[in-house]
Amino acid sequence: MKKWLNLLILSMLVFVPIQAVAQSDITIQPGETVTVGLDSTFAPYGFLDDGKYTGFDIELAEEVFDNMGVDYEFQSIDWSMKEAELNNGNIDMIWNGYSKTPEREELVLFSDNYVEGRVGVLVKNDSEIQTIADLEGKKVATQEGSSQLEAIRQQPGLEESLDGGRVITFSSFNEVLQELATGRVDAIVVAELVTRYYFSQNGQAGDYRMLDEDFGITETAVGFRQNETAFVGDFNVALNDVLNSEVYEEIENRWFAELGGDESAEEANMLAPLLDAAKTTLLVFFVVLIVSIPLGLIIALLEQRAPAWIKAIIQVYVYVFRGSPLLLQLMVVYFGLPFLGITLDRVPAALATMIINYAAYLVEIFRGGLNAIPQGQYESLKVLSINKLTGYRRVILPQLWKVVMPSVGNEVISLVKDTSLIYILGLDELLKVGRALSNQYASMMPYLYVGVIYLALTGIVTIVLNQIEKRIDY
Repeated sequence: MKKWLNLLILSMLVFVPIQAVAQSDITIQPGETVTVGLDSTFAPYGFLDDGKYTGFDIELAEEVFDNMGVDYEFQSIDWSMKEAELNNGNIDMIWNGYSKTPEREELVLFSDNYVEGRVGVLVKNDSEIQTIADLEGKKVATQEGSSQLEAIRQQPGLEESLDGGRVITFSSFNEVLQELATGRVDAIVVAELVTRYYFSQNGQAGDYRMLDEDFGITETAVGFRQNETAFVGDFNVALNDVLNSEVYEEIENRWFAELGGDESAEEANMLAPLLDAAKTTLLVFFVVLIVSIPLGLIIALLEQRAPAWIKAIIQVYVYVFRGSPLLLQLMVVYFGLPFLGITLDRVPAALATMIINYAAYLVEIFRGGLNAIPQGQYESLKVLSINKLTGYRRVILPQLWKVVMPSVGNEVISLVKDTSLIYILGLDELLKVGRALSNQYASMMPYLYVGVIYLALTGIVTIVLNQIEKRIDY
């Protein structure tokens, strides 16, 4: 049994990447609406602003598709899963500051380039660093999974010469820039175009300088499935028509100001989009809470009286869902099940996975509570000729709730925070939108607002739980 379970978990770990590469028979059909995949936190290329997608790539995409006469829609995805989303058919293209690299060219079919820019080194004005060679022994940071990181690693011996023998990486450019601003790193490797946008937002360009020496030019294009050669041919024609027009110059000038400007953009109301994103968080929270608690109780009661083979199935279920990370389970359900003929949309996939996961934890909590009730309570039901349904409803369950309520309360509070994991499915929940706002305005304030909202939610939940405990205290 243990060997079988280990093999099952191992297959879960490798299932998504193996199958994602194997999928190749999906193509864009004439007349259908194409889906553009983007990271909705990646300003200025594409991001969520006041409930709408905007940015350089968004405006460019609108012009190209209007030129082609193709209907389109934008879909937020987790950037680390972009190739899996593409090959699964959840999206039809990756368009969000997607840089060409030799590794990526093996996975996707790229369009013609539409942006080229320097990969440079940004330092503070008073830094002693003047050339790339001066980075030796210094702390250097960049964005994880980026073409900038690959550019560093293509320089023989450079990463090994840095302080600690490695590049420090963060999930977003804004976090990378904050490390330089606070002095925790000596230099950061960045795309100059993105740097221009950030300084146009915070007006801090005068505090920094780019080295004259750089890591070369990055080519940015749109990524398609390898078998989309016909569509990409038509796409390139429309793309180049837009690139050679005055419209493109207007779009480029609007989003990429010259490095060195000191005028910061006006900071908009950040609270409104966060409160809107909190609706998604609360939706997932309430649905999972309402369904998982009775489901966990039913399974625990079933396990108590069921035959041995049913108990074994329940124990395997609990073991798998308690023994593997919830984030992994979300990935397997959404990205893996389509290969078994089961396709769930993003919200149903998130709800189903979290319900099954939380029910598994609650099964053990209820099982422990049932075992804590003295055996004499069950025997008294037989002696008094009370039927099982009435006996459990009037005698056993009231005692059970008193025993398990503190543990159930802990799970409920954890659920509030675990809703943030649905970002992996591209859903714009509270923390993800906070990150998008942080990148959009080059500010850490959105994270403060997110923290306050989470504390408010957990505070309300705690008060409700305390009231329930008082009601059942006897």
